[in-house]
Formats: sequence, C-alpha cells, structure tokens
Amino acid sequence: MAAPSKSQLLDKIQPPLAKHYQLGPSEAKMSVLEAVLFGICHEGTTREQANQAMSRFRDTFFDWNELRVSSVEEIRDTLSGLPDPEGKAQRIRKFLRQLFTRTYKFDLDHLGKKPLKESIKSLQEFEALRSDFVLATVVQQALGGHAMPVDEPIARVLTRLGFADEGTPAEAIRGSLERAVPKARGPQVLGLLEELAHDTCVANDPRCVACVVVKLCPTGQTRLAAAKAAPAARSASDAKVASEAAAATGRRRSSPSGDGEAKPARSRAPRSK
Repeated sequence: MAAPSKSQLLDKIQPPLAKHYQLGPSEAKMSVLEAVLFGICHEGTTREQANQAMSRFRDTFFDWNELRVSSVEEIRDTLSGLPDPEGKAQRIRKFLRQLFTRTYKFDLDHLGKKPLKESIKSLQEFEALRSDFVLATVVQQALGGHAMPVDEPIARVLTRLGFADEGTPAEAIRGSLERAVPKARGPQVLGLLEELAHDTCVANDPRCVACVVVKLCPTGQTRLAAAKAAPAARSASDAKVASEAAAATGRRRSSPSGDGEAKPARSRAPRSK
C-alpha cells in the first residue's frame, strides 16, 4: 500500500489529536510589535507559556520603552520557565533598541497596510526576524498571511511522523505544511502538533505507549516493536546462560577431580631390600 501523502497524513492525525487535546480559543490579532515579542517567547515552548511571559511583561514594565532600557537580567527574570531565558532576553532588548533607533517609537503597524512581501522585507532588517519561526509568527498573528511557524519541537514531531525527512530545515518543513494545510486550519493543526510535542513526543525519551497517534507514526511503531522484542531477547539470553551453567555443573559432577578431567594415578617406586 502506498504511503499517505502529507495532506492525508495530517488529515488522519488531526481527529484523534483534537479529541484528546482540548485547545483554547484562537489568539486575537496582535500588533506587529507584540507578535515579534510573542514569537521570541514562543519559540521552543508552548503558547500558554509564551502568553504568561507576555502578561508578566505588561505587569512588570510600565511600557515598551522601560523594557528597552532594562537590563538583560531583569528581562531574563520575567522569562523564567522558558527555554534559554537569557538568550531570549537579549534578543528582545536588541530588537526594541533597533526599533527605537530607527523609528523613535514602538509601532510597526504601518506594515500591515503594505503588500506582504514588502512588509516581510522590512521586518527582515531586524536581527530578531532572522528567525524563521518569529517571522512566520508575525505573518500569521499580525499581518494576516498564511504562515505556520515551525520550531524544533514541531519539526521533531513531523519528522517522527514521517511528514519530513530527518535533518530537513525548519523553513522547508514550514513550506510543506503551508502547502498541505489550508489557512483556516493552520492555527488548529499547529496547536495540536504543539500539544503532542510537549506531552508525549518529547525530545529524549518519547512516551510512544501513551501517544494517541502512535498507530499512524512509523517512529512510534518501531519503538514499540523494539520494546516488545527486548524482554523476549533477554529471556532467550537468560535461558542460554542458565543452560550453559547447568551443563558446566554436570561436567564437574561427573569428573572425579571435580574439574571435568581425571587426574592420572601416581605410581610408587619399589622399595629396595
């Protein structure tokens, strides 16, 4: 039987994932500036954690300018619980400083009135937007384009599912996703893949036995088969060791000297008269 196409694979995994993971409402449209900061926070983690970080920004700092002039340590503390909080803090502060140096304000919403390609070209002048994940987040959340941000956890899930080959760059996986998934379904598909990535399909030791789409996952099937075969292999190995030990014991018992070989009898020399 031919392998399902990428679109067919996503069509098959979406229903069981949607049944298992109850996603919240979709994000409201963001400003371009908010989408950049949200993308930096979101990369490598969950939407919920990124939203919590954005809330802490608003509670901790008076405005974006105060965030811009704060130390990396202060910003890092606000990002506690996210992967690489110091790296994210540096990227956020650098972006805000670049933006203020160029425009003397914290507003990029005029980009929403331009053609999408022009807006993307303008955004790529900022170092923070060199991350394809952050750029795609801005396109999706603020500019109204069809974009599906792919970070390392999403790429890991899609590779294990067979949607992408091992080592495929995230940008290439994003392109394949955008061709396979209509714009209207994009946020839900991404949300479900994200839940899977941070629940059972984790990096080092995926819990395939608890995965709701394991029957559709070639990696999961391989891992389950290996786990099933391991006890049988151990039992066969243990039986072989026991058999060899029993045979060795039998040889020792049948040997007069106890080591499997009979010792030659010692002869006495005749006494002289």
